[in-house]
Amino acid sequence: MRTSLRRPDWLDELHGLLAIGLALTGIAGAVTTARILLGRPFDVEVSSKGFLRSDALLNVPPGVSINSELRLQVEQPTGAQRGWELLTTLPNLLLLLLVLFLLWRLVGRARHGDPFTGNIVSRFRALGLLSVIGGPTVWVLESVGGFALSLTLRPIETYALLDFAIPGTWLLWGFGMFAIGEIVRRGQSLRAELDGVV
Repeated sequence: MRTSLRRPDWLDELHGLLAIGLALTGIAGAVTTARILLGRPFDVEVSSKGFLRSDALLNVPPGVSINSELRLQVEQPTGAQRGWELLTTLPNLLLLLLVLFLLWRLVGRARHGDPFTGNIVSRFRALGLLSVIGGPTVWVLESVGGFALSLTLRPIETYALLDFAIPGTWLLWGFGMFAIGEIVRRGQSLRAELDGVV
């Protein structure tokens, strides 16, 4: 006997995955914030310069050296350190939560209605704008928090590490949203032309 497989509705699948991602990101943000506010230990990534000498490693073969990155654990953070740690973690989580929520709503509307409407196009553009502006802004805020936090650990010769992949990823995502919005807009125009011909 031949059974037919259900044809997947990819918008429905994506809508469900976005809902799960939204819930998990919200939970992660709440847990992270609570841990920081309660004064739980947290890790800080700083430059190893000023903490370790280049010959501090023992019993390693020649040619092996200490990486420039060093992860320190703050066991009993002060109020200021907790505030700076919040600034290094919370903005990116909030931006990700907002982007996931807007994308979840967009996919839900496309699922239940006509995906080739001006409303969908404007939502893609809003997502792109939020990502292109919000991503680098969040990166700057988190970098400031990271530098300030590293200065509370050792005020001389200690610096946080900059990760330029983060704003680059947000910019790429944002321009991707602009491009998808443009594809939908062109599809809308083509459909209007075809409707005019028929």
